[in-house]
Amino acid sequence: MNGLKLRSLTRLLAPYLFVGPTVLAVLVFLYGPIVGSAVLSVLDWNLLSPDINFVGTANYKAMFGSADFQLSAWNTLLYCAILIPAQIVLPLILAVMIHAVRGSRMDTVYRGMLFLPTILAYSVAGVAWSWLLNPVNGLFNEVLTAFGFPRSRWHTDPDLALLCVSLITFWKTFGLNMLLWLAAIANVPPGLREASRLDGASRWQYFWTIELPMITPTAFFISVTTLFHILDDIVGVIDVLTHGGPAGRSSSILYFLWQQGMQFFQFGQASAVAMIIIVVVLSVTWMQFRVGEKRVHYG
Repeated sequence: MNGLKLRSLTRLLAPYLFVGPTVLAVLVFLYGPIVGSAVLSVLDWNLLSPDINFVGTANYKAMFGSADFQLSAWNTLLYCAILIPAQIVLPLILAVMIHAVRGSRMDTVYRGMLFLPTILAYSVAGVAWSWLLNPVNGLFNEVLTAFGFPRSRWHTDPDLALLCVSLITFWKTFGLNMLLWLAAIANVPPGLREASRLDGASRWQYFWTIELPMITPTAFFISVTTLFHILDDIVGVIDVLTHGGPAGRSSSILYFLWQQGMQFFQFGQASAVAMIIIVVVLSVTWMQFRVGEKRVHYG
């Protein structure tokens, strides 16, 4: 009888034992930091001093009134306006082109060459691009000089720094979305292509009316996750190439958060920025689910 009760108890607890470690990890490493940031955002405390002062919304007011925060927020909007379309559309075009030469000798070469930047460390990518963009003797300026064009300051130019960071971020990260698009296109039944040819459809008509609707689940996934990746990936490039300069023209809101917390030890203000980012990202994601998921074709 005791053995039967033990087996029944084991069956009852087994699902919770399997799920428990994952739930615990989510609580500790996701929701725990969010709650901690929410608490720190209303305090004046550097985590070391015994003096803890409740300041309410003062950290939020200080952030919204900061010219550096406003510039970082504006830069982030520009980064998103440049990189989100680029990270969605250009990898799709590359995936379609690679899929068109599938089975050839160059198929694997193209995939490897295009995906290679994704696996490079940001330090390696930063050193390589800092040499290419060196205003004094960089390769790009040498090429410009060879063709009779004036030299450029590239990432040290306030007007070009943001574009340079955007270019390097795209080069460093587009490979993942390209592979996701390529996997989705490869899963489209080949019989649909043959049927469209028999009906006289052009390659563009087939892509627009058949192939693209079939890969909308992947399109929805990429559109949602690209925002998260961009906010994070920009920080790596900024840190190794421009450090937010010149004059804050290449900084982002996440890099501004890192500066406030890890350089200036203003943890209350850094936590306020973190909460602002969380609210904005959740709002955008909610809108994407409300609008985009209705257009997803499953099956």
